[in-house]
Amino acid sequence: MRARYRLSCTSCGFETQEFINRCVKCGDNLEYIFDPDYLREVALTGPLTFWKYRRVLPTVVKPITLGEGGTPLQEAKRLGEALGLRHLYLKDETRNPTNSFKDRSASLVVSDAVSRGYGGVICASNGNHGASVAAYSAKANIECQILVPKDLDMGKLAQMIIYDANPEEAGSTIEEAIAKAAEIAEGTGLYQATAELNPLASEALKTISYELAEQAQTPDWIVVAMGSGATVYAIWKGYKELLERGVIDHSPRLIGVQASGCSPIVKAFMLDLQEPVRIDKPETSAVAIRVASPIYGRAALRALRESKGLALGVTDEEMLMAERELARYEGIFAEPASAATIASLHRLVDSGVMDRGDSVVTLITSSGLKTDDVIKTLNRRKRSTGLGTSLATKERILRIVKGGRIHGYELWKRLGRRMTLGAVYQHISYLERRGLIVSSTDGRRKYLEISERGIRALKALDELRILL
Repeated sequence: MRARYRLSCTSCGFETQEFINRCVKCGDNLEYIFDPDYLREVALTGPLTFWKYRRVLPTVVKPITLGEGGTPLQEAKRLGEALGLRHLYLKDETRNPTNSFKDRSASLVVSDAVSRGYGGVICASNGNHGASVAAYSAKANIECQILVPKDLDMGKLAQMIIYDANPEEAGSTIEEAIAKAAEIAEGTGLYQATAELNPLASEALKTISYELAEQAQTPDWIVVAMGSGATVYAIWKGYKELLERGVIDHSPRLIGVQASGCSPIVKAFMLDLQEPVRIDKPETSAVAIRVASPIYGRAALRALRESKGLALGVTDEEMLMAERELARYEGIFAEPASAATIASLHRLVDSGVMDRGDSVVTLITSSGLKTDDVIKTLNRRKRSTGLGTSLATKERILRIVKGGRIHGYELWKRLGRRMTLGAVYQHISYLERRGLIVSSTDGRRKYLEISERGIRALKALDELRILL
């Protein structure tokens, strides 16, 4: 009987039928390769849940489940209108049992551990994966040891503790924690549940692509936040399998987004390199994607290029603004790393990379309830809600636009980037609704010009200053 799948090294081509975590020849990542004939023939039936796709996942004897997967694909009409996109959708992974897409990985990884007879797991994590593994280990009644870096979101640590796991600080970075987890697994015989060291973790994430194929037609773009690079790689792997199965006849283009202060994959993509760029001092408050040495970096770069996609970085300020926009317009509270996908859309639309009629799916990976960034930001933010400040900003915009036809992104730069893009676009929308500026489309870009009414408004302000 022909095997359904094999493990193959992503670098040297080594193959095996045995379950191992890393390539025994070069030490690089392994991935599951399913037999094409099997993929074309296998039937997938039942309700839309993670385990509906059991037959295109590596075999486990007994699934450990909390009801993961089957997350909704929401049409984001209000947010899309604010961004200038007519077909924007949100794949809301916050609806998973521990409010994170990592529940897919944890369900498969812990199920495999139990099926192989392990009584405990070791897992290095900077948050979501550790919280998920802790929950599923509790369900399976096995020991869970989690190694975490020094800087960790308190909500995720609280989840680990309440699920009766044993979190332990292991260095200042996730890379240090991963190295220690590898050492402990070898020395203790605990099952290796670290996402970066277990190929099942990324294999589970391809089910997002399978669900999207059932929930909607293939979009033009899928936007994904990147830390280790595993998610964008896994989604592309899922779409390649869907093409092999004949379920779809074309694939989406993938966009990978990282924090500007920690963007090893984005920099490599821009420089046309095959390896992620070394980041010595990662600087971002988005802990979930603060990964200086992404283990799946090469695989992510291949996925982006094969899909004819692209990569870009966004600032922490842009992420936090997008986090609030997503909550205010669509009622979804996402963590900053998840909101990075929304933050990128302002720039992609305004620069003409995305057409306003394109269909776009953004992956919202995890809930903002797990992080403490919003409370910290609101506590230290100096609120300025007076009419004077608002009026001054609108006047500056009018004076810049009076200087000549300009598009929104360039306007934001001219303002000195002291405001978020989202805030600038709110002012633009206000001025346009009141007839002070007008917009026109040239190619894929939307340009702004001052109206006669806007010119009269500036003259009135000048006269008022003279009188006062």
